[in-house]
Amino acid sequence: MTSSQAWVFSKRGLPWDVLSLISRPTPTLPPPVPLPSDVPKPEEWLLVKTSFVGLNPGAIFQMTLVPPFIRQPTAVPEMDFSGTVVDVWHPEGDAAASPRFSKGDKVVAMLPASHTIPTGTGALAEYVRVPARYVVRKPEAVSFGDAAGCLLPALTARQMVTESGAKAGDRVLVNAASGGIGSMVVQMVRKVVGETGYVVGICSGKNADMVKSLGADEVIDYTQYTPLSAHLTTRFSASPFNTIIDTLGHQALYVASPSYLVPGGHYSSVGIKPPTFFVPDFLRAVVQMKLNEWWPVSRWLGGVGRRWCGVAMMNPTLEDRQSIIDMLGAGDIRLVRDSVWPFDQTKEAYAKLGGLHARGKVLVKVDASVGDDEC
Repeated sequence: MTSSQAWVFSKRGLPWDVLSLISRPTPTLPPPVPLPSDVPKPEEWLLVKTSFVGLNPGAIFQMTLVPPFIRQPTAVPEMDFSGTVVDVWHPEGDAAASPRFSKGDKVVAMLPASHTIPTGTGALAEYVRVPARYVVRKPEAVSFGDAAGCLLPALTARQMVTESGAKAGDRVLVNAASGGIGSMVVQMVRKVVGETGYVVGICSGKNADMVKSLGADEVIDYTQYTPLSAHLTTRFSASPFNTIIDTLGHQALYVASPSYLVPGGHYSSVGIKPPTFFVPDFLRAVVQMKLNEWWPVSRWLGGVGRRWCGVAMMNPTLEDRQSIIDMLGAGDIRLVRDSVWPFDQTKEAYAKLGGLHARGKVLVKVDASVGDDEC
């Protein structure tokens, strides 16, 4: 039996404290039984040699918040990865479908929490055994690195843009516009509002040119204004936004939004940003999110005066994954990379991501033989 490496954790905590790089038996096919609850019936499974992994803040929350009794005792983190199929298993006598994949296919996948938490399967491993329902082919012209960093942030961005109600000609404010999700939102909402619309991005000044290159008409450097909401009021009260898309979750911007968001406009948020990744701060953030959702909007009833829309928990379909990869392949969206880290420096990569000031996506190169821009 061959062995391979994987990053694992067995207790709650920050990734740079709890992750360990171990050697373990390489996963094999067919998958072990009983099959996981998210894939209860035999179907096509793949063994993928991982090329790149895209790191996500959600994985940090899973490591710090998910109690051991609802996950595997030892688990591999992360959801987004790219790689090459090295083995395929399809149940014999299954006339309902023919295999979608073959050995040697270049692929990209996003594992949902419904699979990673109960099975302990994650992307930060040299080999990943995965149901084919979570996998799509990588476009030939798209690099392994860009493919690995695309799915979860772009799926989240698309949902936020859709739920925001943005339409042609609208004025839209995007908070954290240079981040992994924000950079996707700027590109998508630019196409929605068209040439007659106006997109303003909030980010640090060093990322202003990049955000403008993605489609923003104007950039606000948040480092120059305290409080930022006061500057937004001064700058935009006479020409308020039709919708605001907050990809980080700043409660203060929402509370002040009646000064720069039209009546009836939606404040679409990825959530509420807790000051730390630990349970008490996370629970306080959850309570605030629920208050934002449930409390009456009317100011005379104590509400903020504008509707707050939190992005819902997603269970994207295979078609959803394919649509994002098609957009990437067609050049309709592009990935902004913050940095690429070697596999053995995954803890350092998480430390960069945990600062919540990454410029685009933080990537881990699992297979050192694959070039940073190799397709």
